[in-house]
Amino acid sequence: MTSGAGGSVGDPVLAALDQAAAAHRARESEWRAHQTATEEALREAQAALEAEEAEWTAARARLEADLAMERAQAERHRHRAECLERALREIHGALFSGDVYALILRACLTITQATRGVYVTSAPGSERLRVRAAMGITGMELGDASPTIAALCRQVLESGETLVSNDGRPEGIPAPAKAEQFRNFVAAPVVLMSDLHGVIIAGDRESGEFDHQDVDSLLAVGDQAAVAVRNRRLERELQRAYLSTVSMLADAMEAKDPSTHGHCEMASRYARMVAERMELPSHELAVVCYSALLHDVGKIGVSDGVLNKPGPLLPEELELVRAHVRVGHDLLITVPALGPVADVVLHHHEWYDGSGYPDGLRGEEIPLAARIVSAVDAYCAMMTRRSYKEAYTADHARAELERCAGTQFDPRVVQVLLEVLDDPRAEDQDDDFDAECGLLPSFVPLAERGELAGITFG
Repeated sequence: MTSGAGGSVGDPVLAALDQAAAAHRARESEWRAHQTATEEALREAQAALEAEEAEWTAARARLEADLAMERAQAERHRHRAECLERALREIHGALFSGDVYALILRACLTITQATRGVYVTSAPGSERLRVRAAMGITGMELGDASPTIAALCRQVLESGETLVSNDGRPEGIPAPAKAEQFRNFVAAPVVLMSDLHGVIIAGDRESGEFDHQDVDSLLAVGDQAAVAVRNRRLERELQRAYLSTVSMLADAMEAKDPSTHGHCEMASRYARMVAERMELPSHELAVVCYSALLHDVGKIGVSDGVLNKPGPLLPEELELVRAHVRVGHDLLITVPALGPVADVVLHHHEWYDGSGYPDGLRGEEIPLAARIVSAVDAYCAMMTRRSYKEAYTADHARAELERCAGTQFDPRVVQVLLEVLDDPRAEDQDDDFDAECGLLPSFVPLAERGELAGITFG
């Protein structure tokens, strides 16, 4: 069809359709652009949400890590506090067992997580430094400190300050023996009655380095250690006063025969070392030690003429001498704390084969403490000049011990005594026998002493 003007009637329609199609394409393009923008916005929002969630997760992880660290630190503090409390209770409780130094050192090692250590004491006005306890140090014995340990302790004693070394190489210290080398260590002073009393060294911490908390813990233990040591000394002074009357009797007995001067203290030192080597409990060791000191106290009742007679004794005189064990027993049994000692004094002349006196006991029937005192007393007597004999040589005295093992003496005690005599410390007469003997088990009932000291045992 054509129009009158000569144009096609379909042109407007086509044009309208083209316009409609163009508009549709434009709207479609606009919609697609909007959709693309929306999707991009969604992706950005999702990414932001994921980033925020990741940051929150990381923050939560950091918080949980911080909480775990705080819990672990709190647990360490709690454990340290429990160890400190338990250690201090044990230290004060050791007042009654005499093993203060070892418990103090063990407490310091536990609290600081150290694996090795040493407790060294110094005497006022003396250059001597003595090892009182050592743990984890191969070959270190109680007694004089080695040059390395002594030099380290003198640094602490002269400065009065705690020394911490996390590389184990302090300045001005002699090269240590291998057993005395520490990877790291802390050395703290112990102050007793305003005076420096000694040094505690804790070394080779299990993990990490020593820090200020370890120093504070050692100083706290050191303060309580000083109190415990002071209390221990006071109790020993009381015990010494309690025993002074009996000791004066022993001295008076020795005064009757000047040739026996020092015999009882020498016997006490050897007897203590035998008891230690036989690993007797501390209370039994104390009984052995004091029994050897007082074993001849009954001779106060024997006349000088009989004691100092140069020739053989008559039967009546022999009976008088043998009676000294019962006299000594009867003297000591009147002192409540000396009951176990009195029993040893009574039986220290029993023979292992049953032919001794006063009761003819044999073998294991004889108290072990009496068997120890018997052998030690005989050796010391052989080594001393008496009115009726000259002093034996050491070889002769040893041979007599071995010859009489199984008849007069317990063979096991003889073997240990011979080992003690080979120990150079056996001749160290610088020790205070009272300090080394420890506390008698029946000196004061434990519960009463705990009550008097204001200590409650759990």
